[in-house]
Amino acid sequence: MTGLPVLSIDSLVKEFPVRAGLLRRTVAHVKAVSGVSLELHEGETLGIVGESGCGKTTLGRSILRLIEPTSGSIVYKGEEIMQASRRRMRELRQELQIVFQDPFASLNPRMPVRDIIGEPLRIHGASKSQADSRTNELLDAVGLLADYGNRYPHEFSGGQRQRIGIARALALRPTVIVLDEPVSALDVSVQAQAINLLDDLQSEFNLSYLFIAHDLSVVRHISDRISVMYLGQLVEVTDRDALYERPAHPYTHSLLSAVPVADPIKERSRRRIVLQGDIPSPADVPPGCRFHTRCPLADERCRTEIPLMQEIAPGHQVACHRPIAPGETLVELAAALS
Repeated sequence: MTGLPVLSIDSLVKEFPVRAGLLRRTVAHVKAVSGVSLELHEGETLGIVGESGCGKTTLGRSILRLIEPTSGSIVYKGEEIMQASRRRMRELRQELQIVFQDPFASLNPRMPVRDIIGEPLRIHGASKSQADSRTNELLDAVGLLADYGNRYPHEFSGGQRQRIGIARALALRPTVIVLDEPVSALDVSVQAQAINLLDDLQSEFNLSYLFIAHDLSVVRHISDRISVMYLGQLVEVTDRDALYERPAHPYTHSLLSAVPVADPIKERSRRRIVLQGDIPSPADVPPGCRFHTRCPLADERCRTEIPLMQEIAPGHQVACHRPIAPGETLVELAAALS
């Protein structure tokens, strides 16, 4: 990574009001995203991983202002877009796109594929002939025949529908694409095809990806750097290899222990880290470290003091009072404390 980031997020917050009573008064707030800061560089894929409900999708949509953030800073190519007008955001939509998790729900079932892909082009002033020509190019780019443009979404498989969603996101030649669990609804064999397609398109069009997922094996294949998210906050950020070889946060250790290993002998001998309890409600987050209610290493400091992001190695940041050192394991440390 060199130069300035193409996208820089600082202390981003998104809270949803909880209303109750006849007057619908606000009685609490759901803290979906709490002070997230990250950078995305040109041509890079930044993975964001975590359990369901940790705020990954809300973060992605807040960055694109598909839902309005509560506070924070969003800088795209040096321009602060947090307070950008609707007209300016419409212009920026050409450069900031999203691919949704459910390929069927995100496609209009009443429109043929040619119109679905060409719609963003027509909205931004392209003629029908220009839109049709660009649509043919995009169908070819994602490995579909031009004749498929006359079909409707229900006539395609899940993998083909996701390719259509990717083609639509590419229509306006964006520089940044948020990929919101783009392969989670696909079969394993189709997942591999989709990931390889995204890799090829990134090289061809010099795209920057924000790749949201809960499957660490998928994220490892496509990401350059990975951010681990828990209950609305980032707890660890580093490059891909460092995360898998030298994880430092107890939550990261627990996530990695659930990733299958290809070697059956190693798989049988591995000890799975099963966290006790459920993720706390984002409407009632615990004090101190948000992970302390499930962390086997938590002590009194964890229960009262919020850990700040600290750099434990070049490019490796972790928010933990007691980062796990290389060579240590969460299982051994927890056993020593018990």
